[in-house]
Amino acid sequence: MVNEVFAHIHPIVVHFPIVIILLAALYDLFFAILHKKAAPKGNWIWLAAFLSAWIAIGTGPGHDARGNTDIFHYHDNLATLTTFLAFFILAYRVFFRIKSKAMVRQWLAISTILSVLCAAGILSVGYFGGKMVYDQGVGVKVHGKYVNPPKNHNKDH
Repeated sequence: MVNEVFAHIHPIVVHFPIVIILLAALYDLFFAILHKKAAPKGNWIWLAAFLSAWIAIGTGPGHDARGNTDIFHYHDNLATLTTFLAFFILAYRVFFRIKSKAMVRQWLAISTILSVLCAAGILSVGYFGGKMVYDQGVGVKVHGKYVNPPKNHNKDH
């Protein structure tokens, strides 16, 4: 059972950054529009967003996509970019929290725009990941055999 869970850890883990990044972006957007200030607990949400995205990247089975999809590089590059953006948003927010205790209006606008871009990024990552799995069968097994086996991959794992 444990081996089965770890064999499928990426599909389990990837849902966390999707939800947390979208939640963080909506939280920031809500506070920016209605309260015209930074969301008070936003740093903690962005920390969870960054960590969950980093874990999702680390669990990604890139070897399953080797040679049998033409969109893996989009998924991989967007995931890396989105994770770096989540870290940048967190660092940006922490910097202004330490520096001035409150974000001035123009810095808040920049932070909110970055949050929305990060949300768009994670949705794009999910789109390409879903396309690989549901359209191309990457990493999908039926009766222990890959539907779309990786090229240059001698055995199933």
